[in-house]
Amino acid sequence: MNEAPFVVRARGLTKHYRLYPGPAARVLEWVTRRRRHELHEALHELDFEQARGEGIAIIGENGAGKSTLLKLVAGVTQPTRGEIEVLGRTAAILELGSGFHPHFTGRQNIRLNAALLGLAEDEIRRREPEIVDWSELGSFIDRPVREYSSGMVVRLGFSIATQVDPDVLIVDEALSVGDGYFQKKSMDRMVRFIESGGTLLFCSHALYAISAFCQRALWLRNGRRVAFGPTHEVVREYETYLMGRNANGAPTGSAADRRETAISEGAPAHIVEVRALDRSGARPVWHLGEPVRFEMTFATDDPARAIHCGALIEAEDGTVVASLGSQSSGDGETFTGSVRHRVVLEIESLPLLKGSYSMTFLLLDERGLHVYDRRDIRQALLVESEHFESGFVRIPHCWRHE
Repeated sequence: MNEAPFVVRARGLTKHYRLYPGPAARVLEWVTRRRRHELHEALHELDFEQARGEGIAIIGENGAGKSTLLKLVAGVTQPTRGEIEVLGRTAAILELGSGFHPHFTGRQNIRLNAALLGLAEDEIRRREPEIVDWSELGSFIDRPVREYSSGMVVRLGFSIATQVDPDVLIVDEALSVGDGYFQKKSMDRMVRFIESGGTLLFCSHALYAISAFCQRALWLRNGRRVAFGPTHEVVREYETYLMGRNANGAPTGSAADRRETAISEGAPAHIVEVRALDRSGARPVWHLGEPVRFEMTFATDDPARAIHCGALIEAEDGTVVASLGSQSSGDGETFTGSVRHRVVLEIESLPLLKGSYSMTFLLLDERGLHVYDRRDIRQALLVESEHFESGFVRIPHCWRHE
Protein backbone atom coordinates (compact mmCIF):
# COMPACT_ATOMS: atom_id res chain seq x y z
CA MET A 1 0.00 0.00 0.00
CA ASN A 2 1.34 3.43 -0.98
CA GLU A 3 1.82 5.96 1.78
CA ALA A 4 -0.60 8.90 1.72
CA PRO A 5 0.97 12.03 0.15
CA PHE A 6 -0.22 14.11 3.12
CA VAL A 7 -0.46 13.96 6.91
CA VAL A 8 -2.88 16.89 7.30
CA ARG A 9 -5.38 17.85 4.62
CA ALA A 10 -8.18 20.43 4.69
CA ARG A 11 -10.84 20.68 2.01
CA GLY A 12 -13.41 23.49 2.07
CA LEU A 13 -12.86 23.84 5.82
CA THR A 14 -15.42 26.24 7.27
CA LYS A 15 -16.25 27.02 10.90
CA HIS A 16 -19.10 29.19 12.21
CA TYR A 17 -19.62 30.28 15.82
CA ARG A 18 -22.84 31.57 17.35
CA LEU A 19 -22.36 34.87 19.16
CA TYR A 20 -24.97 35.69 21.81
CA PRO A 21 -25.38 39.11 23.47
CA GLY A 22 -25.54 37.41 26.88
CA PRO A 23 -26.23 34.09 28.69
CA ALA A 24 -29.97 34.75 28.86
CA ALA A 25 -30.19 34.97 25.07
CA ARG A 26 -29.33 31.28 24.75
CA VAL A 27 -32.24 30.33 27.01
CA LEU A 28 -34.64 32.70 25.25
CA GLU A 29 -33.66 31.28 21.86
CA TRP A 30 -34.32 27.75 23.08
CA VAL A 31 -37.68 28.68 24.65
CA THR A 32 -39.04 30.96 21.93
CA ARG A 33 -37.38 29.22 18.97
CA ARG A 34 -36.49 32.69 17.71
CA ARG A 35 -32.93 33.46 16.68
CA ARG A 36 -31.07 35.48 19.29
CA HIS A 37 -27.55 35.07 17.94
CA GLU A 38 -25.29 36.30 15.17
CA LEU A 39 -23.13 33.97 13.11
CA HIS A 40 -19.40 34.59 13.05
CA GLU A 41 -17.46 32.86 10.29
CA ALA A 42 -14.07 32.08 11.84
CA LEU A 43 -12.87 30.09 8.79
CA HIS A 44 -14.11 30.12 5.21
CA GLU A 45 -13.54 27.40 2.58
CA LEU A 46 -9.93 26.72 3.58
CA ASP A 47 -7.83 24.26 1.54
CA PHE A 48 -4.28 23.09 2.28
CA GLU A 49 -2.15 19.96 2.58
CA GLN A 50 0.83 19.21 4.80
CA ALA A 51 3.44 16.54 4.09
CA ARG A 52 5.08 14.25 6.63
CA GLY A 53 8.13 15.80 8.26
CA GLU A 54 7.11 19.34 7.32
CA GLY A 55 6.77 22.38 9.55
CA ILE A 56 4.00 24.81 8.65
CA ALA A 57 3.61 28.20 10.32
CA ILE A 58 0.16 29.71 10.73
CA ILE A 59 0.43 33.51 10.69
CA GLY A 60 -1.99 36.41 10.71
CA GLU A 61 -3.36 39.13 12.93
CA ASN A 62 -5.48 38.51 16.02
CA GLY A 63 -8.90 37.20 15.01
CA ALA A 64 -7.64 35.82 11.69
CA GLY A 65 -8.79 32.26 12.49
CA LYS A 66 -5.42 30.75 13.44
CA SER A 67 -6.49 29.20 16.76
CA THR A 68 -9.74 27.95 15.23
CA LEU A 69 -7.79 26.13 12.53
CA LEU A 70 -5.47 24.48 15.06
CA LYS A 71 -8.45 23.37 17.18
CA LEU A 72 -10.00 21.77 14.11
CA VAL A 73 -6.78 19.94 13.28
CA ALA A 74 -6.47 18.80 16.91
CA GLY A 75 -10.06 17.53 16.92
CA VAL A 76 -11.08 19.83 19.77
CA THR A 77 -13.95 21.18 17.68
CA GLN A 78 -15.68 20.06 14.49
CA PRO A 79 -16.08 21.95 11.21
CA THR A 80 -19.40 23.48 10.17
CA ARG A 81 -18.66 22.46 6.59
CA GLY A 82 -15.83 20.80 4.74
CA GLU A 83 -13.44 18.20 6.04
CA ILE A 84 -10.15 17.88 7.87
CA GLU A 85 -8.04 14.70 7.71
CA VAL A 86 -5.16 14.03 10.10
CA LEU A 87 -3.15 10.81 9.91
CA GLY A 88 -1.42 9.43 13.00
CA ARG A 89 -1.20 10.45 16.65
CA THR A 90 -1.77 14.16 17.28
CA ALA A 91 -0.57 16.11 20.32
CA ALA A 92 -1.54 19.75 20.83
CA ILE A 93 -0.60 22.67 23.07
CA LEU A 94 -3.46 25.12 22.69
CA GLU A 95 -4.87 27.51 25.29
CA LEU A 96 -2.96 27.69 28.54
CA GLY A 97 -3.91 24.72 30.69
CA SER A 98 -6.27 23.15 28.16
CA GLY A 99 -6.54 19.40 28.67
CA PHE A 100 -5.42 19.55 32.32
CA HIS A 101 -7.62 18.78 35.32
CA PRO A 102 -6.83 21.57 37.81
CA HIS A 103 -7.39 19.37 40.88
CA PHE A 104 -5.15 16.55 39.62
CA THR A 105 -1.42 16.63 40.23
CA GLY A 106 1.02 17.10 37.39
CA ARG A 107 1.86 13.40 37.50
CA GLN A 108 -1.83 12.43 37.35
CA ASN A 109 -2.33 14.77 34.40
CA ILE A 110 0.59 13.13 32.62
CA ARG A 111 -1.12 9.76 32.91
CA LEU A 112 -4.50 11.18 31.90
CA ASN A 113 -3.19 13.01 28.83
CA ALA A 114 -0.98 10.14 27.72
CA ALA A 115 -3.95 7.77 27.94
CA LEU A 116 -6.07 10.17 25.87
CA LEU A 117 -3.30 10.17 23.25
CA GLY A 118 -3.64 6.40 22.99
CA LEU A 119 -0.65 5.17 25.00
CA ALA A 120 -1.01 1.83 26.76
CA GLU A 121 -0.55 1.65 30.53
CA ASP A 122 2.89 0.02 30.37
CA GLU A 123 4.06 2.62 27.82
CA ILE A 124 2.83 5.44 30.05
CA ARG A 125 4.82 4.01 32.99
CA ARG A 126 7.91 3.77 30.80
CA ARG A 127 7.66 7.35 29.48
CA GLU A 128 6.59 9.05 32.69
CA PRO A 129 10.14 9.56 34.11
CA GLU A 130 11.27 11.16 30.82
CA ILE A 131 8.28 13.53 30.85
CA VAL A 132 8.84 14.50 34.49
CA ASP A 133 12.57 15.02 33.94
CA TRP A 134 12.10 17.13 30.79
CA SER A 135 9.50 19.39 32.46
CA GLU A 136 11.94 20.25 35.29
CA LEU A 137 9.03 20.81 37.70
CA GLY A 138 10.76 19.09 40.63
CA SER A 139 8.51 18.46 43.63
CA PHE A 140 5.68 20.41 41.97
CA ILE A 141 4.99 17.40 39.77
CA ASP A 142 3.04 15.96 42.73
CA ARG A 143 1.17 19.20 43.44
CA PRO A 144 -2.25 20.08 41.94
CA VAL A 145 -2.02 21.90 38.61
CA ARG A 146 -4.20 24.71 40.00
CA GLU A 147 -1.14 25.74 42.06
CA TYR A 148 1.10 26.05 38.96
CA SER A 149 2.23 29.31 37.42
CA SER A 150 1.48 29.86 33.72
CA GLY A 151 5.07 28.98 32.86
CA MET A 152 4.89 25.71 34.80
CA VAL A 153 1.67 24.75 33.00
CA VAL A 154 3.39 25.31 29.64
CA ARG A 155 6.39 23.23 30.75
CA LEU A 156 4.14 20.32 31.64
CA GLY A 157 2.03 20.56 28.49
CA PHE A 158 5.01 20.82 26.15
CA SER A 159 6.82 17.98 27.89
CA ILE A 160 3.84 15.64 27.52
CA ALA A 161 3.15 16.64 23.92
CA THR A 162 6.72 16.15 22.73
CA GLN A 163 7.73 13.09 24.75
CA VAL A 164 4.88 10.81 23.61
CA ASP A 165 6.24 10.66 20.03
CA PRO A 166 3.30 12.24 18.19
CA ASP A 167 3.09 12.14 14.41
CA VAL A 168 1.63 15.66 14.37
CA LEU A 169 2.53 18.34 16.93
CA ILE A 170 0.36 21.47 17.20
CA VAL A 171 1.65 24.50 19.12
CA ASP A 172 -0.43 27.68 19.49
CA GLU A 173 1.63 30.60 20.86
CA ALA A 174 2.15 28.72 24.14
CA LEU A 175 5.92 29.23 24.23
CA SER A 176 5.60 32.99 24.60
CA VAL A 177 4.59 32.36 28.23
CA GLY A 178 7.73 30.47 29.27
CA ASP A 179 11.06 31.99 30.31
CA GLY A 180 13.96 32.41 27.89
CA TYR A 181 15.68 29.20 28.97
CA PHE A 182 12.56 27.11 28.39
CA GLN A 183 11.74 28.86 25.10
CA LYS A 184 15.15 27.89 23.72
CA LYS A 185 14.85 24.33 25.05
CA SER A 186 11.42 24.00 23.43
CA MET A 187 12.54 25.46 20.10
CA ASP A 188 15.48 23.05 20.00
CA ARG A 189 13.04 20.21 20.68
CA MET A 190 10.79 21.31 17.81
CA VAL A 191 13.77 21.47 15.42
CA ARG A 192 14.76 17.91 16.38
CA PHE A 193 11.12 16.82 16.09
CA ILE A 194 10.97 17.99 12.46
CA GLU A 195 14.44 16.61 11.65
CA SER A 196 13.33 13.19 12.92
CA GLY A 197 10.33 13.18 10.56
CA GLY A 198 7.66 14.79 12.75
CA THR A 199 4.99 17.11 11.36
CA LEU A 200 4.57 20.52 13.04
CA LEU A 201 1.80 23.11 12.90
CA PHE A 202 3.04 26.21 14.69
CA CYS A 203 1.18 29.45 15.32
CA SER A 204 3.31 32.40 16.40
CA HIS A 205 3.80 36.14 15.96
CA ALA A 206 7.59 35.65 16.23
CA LEU A 207 8.25 35.72 12.49
CA TYR A 208 12.00 35.28 12.85
CA ALA A 209 11.51 32.03 14.80
CA ILE A 210 9.03 30.48 12.38
CA SER A 211 11.28 31.35 9.46
CA ALA A 212 14.01 29.27 11.05
CA PHE A 213 12.21 25.93 11.26
CA CYS A 214 8.98 26.03 9.24
CA GLN A 215 9.32 25.19 5.56
CA ARG A 216 5.98 26.71 4.56
CA ALA A 217 3.62 29.31 5.98
CA LEU A 218 -0.14 29.79 5.78
CA TRP A 219 -1.32 33.40 6.11
CA LEU A 220 -4.91 33.86 7.25
CA ARG A 221 -6.95 37.06 7.30
CA ASN A 222 -10.58 37.21 8.43
CA GLY A 223 -10.80 33.43 8.22
CA ARG A 224 -9.62 33.27 4.61
CA ARG A 225 -6.39 32.07 3.07
CA VAL A 226 -4.31 34.98 1.79
CA ALA A 227 -1.13 33.10 0.89
CA PHE A 228 0.36 29.63 1.29
CA GLY A 229 3.87 28.74 0.22
CA PRO A 230 7.57 28.92 1.16
CA THR A 231 7.93 30.63 4.53
CA HIS A 232 10.28 33.39 3.41
CA GLU A 233 7.93 34.42 0.60
CA VAL A 234 4.75 34.43 2.70
CA VAL A 235 6.43 36.19 5.64
CA ARG A 236 7.75 38.88 3.27
CA GLU A 237 4.22 39.45 1.91
CA TYR A 238 2.80 39.55 5.44
CA GLU A 239 5.41 42.06 6.65
CA THR A 240 4.71 44.27 3.64
CA TYR A 241 1.02 44.18 4.53
CA LEU A 242 1.76 45.07 8.17
CA MET A 243 3.98 47.96 7.15
CA GLY A 244 1.20 49.24 4.92
CA ARG A 245 -1.22 49.13 7.84
CA ASN A 246 1.32 50.88 10.03
CA ALA A 247 1.68 53.64 7.44
CA ASN A 248 -2.09 54.13 7.62
CA GLY A 249 -2.01 54.53 11.39
CA ALA A 250 -2.56 50.97 12.63
CA PRO A 251 -0.45 50.21 15.75
CA THR A 252 1.53 47.29 14.39
CA GLY A 253 4.95 48.29 15.79
CA SER A 254 8.31 48.23 14.06
CA ALA A 255 9.45 45.36 11.88
CA ALA A 256 12.04 44.39 14.47
CA ASP A 257 9.39 44.31 17.19
CA ARG A 258 7.23 42.02 15.03
CA ARG A 259 10.13 39.65 14.39
CA GLU A 260 10.89 38.83 18.01
CA THR A 261 9.08 38.10 21.23
CA ALA A 262 10.08 39.95 24.36
CA ILE A 263 13.42 38.96 25.91
CA SER A 264 13.05 37.37 29.33
CA GLU A 265 15.02 38.56 32.32
CA GLY A 266 17.80 36.27 33.44
CA ALA A 267 18.73 35.25 29.88
CA PRO A 268 22.03 33.33 29.65
CA ALA A 269 23.53 36.06 27.45
CA HIS A 270 23.01 39.81 27.43
CA ILE A 271 24.29 42.86 25.57
CA VAL A 272 26.41 45.16 27.73
CA GLU A 273 27.12 47.97 25.26
CA VAL A 274 26.91 48.91 21.60
CA ARG A 275 28.83 51.87 20.19
CA ALA A 276 29.84 53.27 16.83
CA LEU A 277 33.57 53.30 16.17
CA ASP A 278 35.51 56.00 14.31
CA ARG A 279 32.70 58.50 14.92
CA SER A 280 32.27 61.13 17.63
CA GLY A 281 29.38 63.28 18.76
CA ALA A 282 25.81 62.52 19.73
CA ARG A 283 24.65 62.23 16.09
CA PRO A 284 27.45 60.60 14.09
CA VAL A 285 27.08 61.01 10.32
CA TRP A 286 28.21 58.72 7.51
CA HIS A 287 28.39 59.07 3.74
CA LEU A 288 27.77 56.59 0.95
CA GLY A 289 30.76 54.31 0.38
CA GLU A 290 32.40 54.91 3.76
CA PRO A 291 33.41 52.03 6.05
CA VAL A 292 31.16 51.50 9.09
CA ARG A 293 32.11 49.76 12.32
CA PHE A 294 30.03 49.06 15.41
CA GLU A 295 31.45 47.43 18.53
CA MET A 296 29.20 45.24 20.66
CA THR A 297 30.19 43.98 24.11
CA PHE A 298 28.20 41.09 25.54
CA ALA A 299 28.42 38.68 28.46
CA THR A 300 27.33 35.06 28.92
CA ASP A 301 26.80 32.81 31.93
CA ASP A 302 29.04 30.04 30.57
CA PRO A 303 32.32 30.30 28.62
CA ALA A 304 31.29 27.23 26.61
CA ARG A 305 28.06 28.83 25.43
CA ALA A 306 28.07 29.39 21.65
CA ILE A 307 26.62 32.72 20.47
CA HIS A 308 25.73 34.14 17.08
CA CYS A 309 25.45 37.90 16.60
CA GLY A 310 23.08 39.69 14.29
CA ALA A 311 21.83 43.13 13.33
CA LEU A 312 18.87 44.55 11.43
CA ILE A 313 18.98 47.88 9.59
CA GLU A 314 15.58 49.60 9.29
CA ALA A 315 14.40 52.64 7.39
CA GLU A 316 12.28 55.30 9.10
CA ASP A 317 9.03 53.59 8.05
CA GLY A 318 10.09 50.27 9.62
CA THR A 319 11.16 48.58 6.38
CA VAL A 320 13.99 46.13 7.03
CA VAL A 321 16.71 47.23 4.61
CA ALA A 322 19.24 44.53 5.52
CA SER A 323 19.96 41.75 8.01
CA LEU A 324 23.53 41.02 9.06
CA GLY A 325 24.13 37.70 10.83
CA SER A 326 27.34 35.99 11.90
CA GLN A 327 25.86 32.60 10.91
CA SER A 328 25.62 33.72 7.27
CA SER A 329 28.85 35.71 6.95
CA GLY A 330 32.52 34.74 6.99
CA ASP A 331 33.08 31.20 8.23
CA GLY A 332 29.76 31.15 10.09
CA GLU A 333 31.45 30.25 13.38
CA THR A 334 29.92 31.14 16.74
CA PHE A 335 31.55 33.26 19.44
CA THR A 336 32.53 31.08 22.40
CA GLY A 337 35.32 30.40 24.92
CA SER A 338 34.73 33.31 27.30
CA VAL A 339 32.07 34.84 29.54
CA ARG A 340 32.70 38.29 28.04
CA HIS A 341 33.14 39.14 24.39
CA ARG A 342 33.89 42.28 22.41
CA VAL A 343 32.98 41.88 18.74
CA VAL A 344 32.97 44.30 15.82
CA LEU A 345 30.46 44.50 12.99
CA GLU A 346 32.23 45.79 9.89
CA ILE A 347 30.64 47.10 6.70
CA GLU A 348 33.45 47.78 4.26
CA SER A 349 31.52 50.18 2.03
CA LEU A 350 28.21 51.64 3.19
CA PRO A 351 25.66 51.19 0.38
CA LEU A 352 22.90 53.28 2.00
CA LEU A 353 21.54 56.44 0.42
CA LYS A 354 20.68 59.62 2.29
CA GLY A 355 18.40 59.08 5.28
CA SER A 356 18.05 58.06 8.91
CA TYR A 357 18.30 54.36 9.72
CA SER A 358 17.73 52.46 12.96
CA MET A 359 19.57 49.30 13.97
CA THR A 360 18.65 46.36 16.18
CA PHE A 361 21.56 44.31 17.54
CA LEU A 362 20.82 40.70 18.51
CA LEU A 363 22.39 37.88 20.51
CA LEU A 364 21.25 34.48 19.26
CA ASP A 365 21.82 30.84 20.16
CA GLU A 366 24.12 28.44 18.31
CA ARG A 367 21.46 27.81 15.64
CA GLY A 368 20.76 31.50 15.11
CA LEU A 369 17.17 30.70 16.12
CA HIS A 370 16.47 31.84 19.67
CA VAL A 371 17.08 35.48 20.64
CA TYR A 372 18.76 35.91 24.03
CA ASP A 373 18.91 39.70 24.01
CA ARG A 374 18.46 42.70 21.73
CA ARG A 375 19.41 46.37 21.70
CA ASP A 376 17.40 48.83 19.61
CA ILE A 377 19.22 51.99 18.54
CA ARG A 378 17.06 54.63 16.89
CA GLN A 379 18.85 56.75 14.26
CA ALA A 380 21.94 54.59 14.52
CA LEU A 381 22.99 55.53 10.97
CA LEU A 382 22.56 59.09 9.74
CA VAL A 383 23.61 59.14 6.10
CA GLU A 384 24.14 62.45 4.29
CA SER A 385 24.66 63.14 0.61
CA GLU A 386 25.01 66.14 -1.66
CA HIS A 387 22.81 64.47 -4.27
CA PHE A 388 19.25 63.16 -4.22
CA GLU A 389 18.69 59.55 -5.19
CA SER A 390 15.54 57.48 -4.71
CA GLY A 391 15.54 54.24 -2.75
CA PHE A 392 17.62 52.91 0.12
CA VAL A 393 20.81 51.61 -1.49
CA ARG A 394 23.04 52.35 -4.44
CA ILE A 395 23.63 49.37 -6.72
CA PRO A 396 26.77 49.55 -8.92
CA HIS A 397 25.63 49.81 -12.52
CA CYS A 398 26.26 51.44 -15.85
CA TRP A 399 24.33 52.49 -18.97
CA ARG A 400 26.05 52.05 -22.30
CA HIS A 401 25.12 52.41 -25.95
CA GLU A 402 24.91 49.18 -27.97
